[in-house]
Amino acid sequence: MIDKREEFRALRVRESSRIVSTPLTKHLRVRVEEFWEHAQDCLAGGGSRRRTLAIIGESGTGKSTAIKHVLNSFDEFKPYRNEHNEPVIPMLSIEVEYSFTPKDLAIRLLRKLGADGSYSANETVLYDELKNQLRASGTILLHLDEAQHLKKSGTSKAVMGLKDRFKSFLVIEDWPLHLILSGVEDLSELFTGDQQMPNRSNVMRFDTLSAPADNKLVHDILADVTACCGLQIDKALTTTDFLGRLVKATGGGIGTLIEMVRAACFKALSKDHSTVTARDFEFVYSRNSGSLPTENIITAAAWVDLDRSNALIDLVPKPVEPKRSRKKASK
Repeated sequence: MIDKREEFRALRVRESSRIVSTPLTKHLRVRVEEFWEHAQDCLAGGGSRRRTLAIIGESGTGKSTAIKHVLNSFDEFKPYRNEHNEPVIPMLSIEVEYSFTPKDLAIRLLRKLGADGSYSANETVLYDELKNQLRASGTILLHLDEAQHLKKSGTSKAVMGLKDRFKSFLVIEDWPLHLILSGVEDLSELFTGDQQMPNRSNVMRFDTLSAPADNKLVHDILADVTACCGLQIDKALTTTDFLGRLVKATGGGIGTLIEMVRAACFKALSKDHSTVTARDFEFVYSRNSGSLPTENIITAAAWVDLDRSNALIDLVPKPVEPKRSRKKASK
């Protein structure tokens, strides 16, 4: 007999790993497919210089999950061995860590391609070898997630240096590498001002949701997740008021919204309830934010005026006024 807790765990794992289809996910697949076709055109001697696809959106918009899902859905991107039994890696994807320098990136990519990368080597030498290895491995798509981490100081000199590094990927001799850069809004700085990068790029935004404009999509996501969890939706959750609260409580991020709806459903299921209600969402928001009961966006009367980023503002220490020294009166 299967333990009930194991059944519940299996449901949570299954639901948490499931992709909730949204218009943005579908549009992203179209954009990546077009990008791949452009790469094939370039290999055949055609195409244009727009060999960068920038995908930009705030944290929580579901950007990274959607990109991972879309890139993994193309059979053409998967590694294989050619007729000479040599490994071919059509697409290489890597997450840029916060501590990465451009040199770290080159070394990590070289090692992913099965080549040596030494920190004692000159950075320019490393990138020259990286370009050779990308061509030799048949890597036509290079995806750098959280690419804004390479921007570091954000000075105009640092930004220009990073632009030059990325542009160098696009001029590999006899190899039209296509670059996918994804990250938060800081990444947009690479595509403003100097037009060399914009003239070589296409850009896709992952915008946040707003209420009531996106209420239908919010309701569709709510219905999708609850149905997959085998639950009913309380009617109060379908009102304009509640959908607005849900957008506010998640900052309009589709990824954060899906995560919250799932957590509320798991809470309802843990209580053996057949319907998910506002109380489940109230509990989840309280646990996630640590807000006071009076400032819980799900239940507060004046929720429109609340800011989820200030949920803990009451705990922030008040600045201490420096004591003024009293000057001794002169005799």
